[in-house]
Amino acid sequence: MTLARDLAHPYPTVRVDDDAQEAARLLVRDRLPALLVLDQVECPYAIVPAAQLLGALVPEPDRLDPLLTLIADRLDDGARETLSGRSVADWLPRHRVTPGLVGPEDSPSEVAALMARKDCPVVAVIERDGGAVTLLGAITADVLLEHFIGGL
Repeated sequence: MTLARDLAHPYPTVRVDDDAQEAARLLVRDRLPALLVLDQVECPYAIVPAAQLLGALVPEPDRLDPLLTLIADRLDDGARETLSGRSVADWLPRHRVTPGLVGPEDSPSEVAALMARKDCPVVAVIERDGGAVTLLGAITADVLLEHFIGGL
């Protein structure tokens, strides 16, 4: 029987106090579907889909009125400045996306259900030992789909 530990792979992480521009570069360089953010004690703090992070770069007036985006393309000019000097915690959406966490013994069906509930393409696999949490890896939607339907 396949368990979450069998599907988990190493996944790049950033910390809440890391530089937001470097985190954005990691997303782009590794073509990550989401950013896995750890707190100061290396515990999963947030998993944020790349599309939500991209939304944080769009000026608020443009998010509220898409016509403004057609009139003035501010994103091209301002994206780098928006991230400059900010931490990952500053870049995260106002309503933090709590991470989807599963244990190593959870089934693929449990992982899929959590992923669907969270509407996030990544879940973290953690092991708890008393109060300590160890990140074992992450499961991405493509790995889970391959498990259920097989490879190409």
